[in-house]
Amino acid sequence: MKKIKLLSLLSLFMVATFTSCTDDDKGERVYKGASLLNFHKGVSRDVFVFSGTGFTEINIDYGVLKPVAGDNTVSLVLDAENSTAVEGVDFEIVDGTDELTDGEITGQFTVRFLEGGAVQTGKIAKFKMSSSTLDNATFNEVYTVNVSLSCPISTFVGDFDATSWWLGSSTHTVVEGTDPNTIQINDFWSDNATAPNFILSYNDAYVVTFAPQNTGYFVAQYNGYIWARMSTDATQVSSFNPCTRTMKVYVNYYIPNVGSYGNKEEVFTGI
Repeated sequence: MKKIKLLSLLSLFMVATFTSCTDDDKGERVYKGASLLNFHKGVSRDVFVFSGTGFTEINIDYGVLKPVAGDNTVSLVLDAENSTAVEGVDFEIVDGTDELTDGEITGQFTVRFLEGGAVQTGKIAKFKMSSSTLDNATFNEVYTVNVSLSCPISTFVGDFDATSWWLGSSTHTVVEGTDPNTIQINDFWSDNATAPNFILSYNDAYVVTFAPQNTGYFVAQYNGYIWARMSTDATQVSSFNPCTRTMKVYVNYYIPNVGSYGNKEEVFTGI
C-alpha cells in the first residue's frame, strides 16, 4: 500500500538558517541584512467577482525583513508580460503607492477587480513591487491573483482527479454536503469504513475550512490513528474555484499526542 511507504517516518521539525542572522548577547537570532521587500502573507489567491456586484476589492499585504530607515515609497506594478488580466479593463489599482516611514515593517495595497472584465474561465494578474530606496527580496517577490466570474456550486461538484500526499493519484466524486456551504470528497479516507468522506466547509469566497477528522489509518508503531486538520501554516489557505473546477486543500496530518507529518498540499482537478 503506498501510504505504508509515505508514512513510515514522522517529520516533526524544519529549521531554516539564514547567513544574515547573528546571535545577540541573549543568544537570540537577530537579522542583520537589508530591509528587503516581499509579499509576506502568501503569494497567490483566487478572487471571485460576483454577478451584479460590480467589483470585488482586495488588499495585498507586503513587508520588509527589518524596520526601514527614513521615508520610503513602494509601488505595486503589474507584470503585464506574464498576466492575462489588463489594467483598466479587468482591474484597477486603487491604492498602488504606499509609504513606509522610519521604523515601519509592513504595508498594504488595494486592488479592485471589475465585473465587466471577469470571465468564468478566469484571468491572471501578476504583481510586483518597485521602490527607489528599497530592494526586492529574492523570495515572495511576485503576487499572483487568479480572478474569475463566480459560478454556482452546481458547476463545481462532480468527478475529480486527485494528486495528493495521502493517496497519491486517485479519482473521487465531490458532492454537496447535507449542511449548507459544505462539500464532501467521497471515499478519500479509504481506511475509515464508518466515515470515509472528507467533509469541507466553504464561505462566499470559496475559502475552505474543515474540522479535524480521523482518517481511519492506524499506525501500529505509534499505537494511534492518523488524523487530518487544517494546515498550521497561516499562509496556506485552502480554496476552490467553482468555474475552473480546481481545488487545493492544505492538510496537516498528525497522530494525537505523538507528532505531525507536516503540512501537505492536496490538489483536485475536475474531469
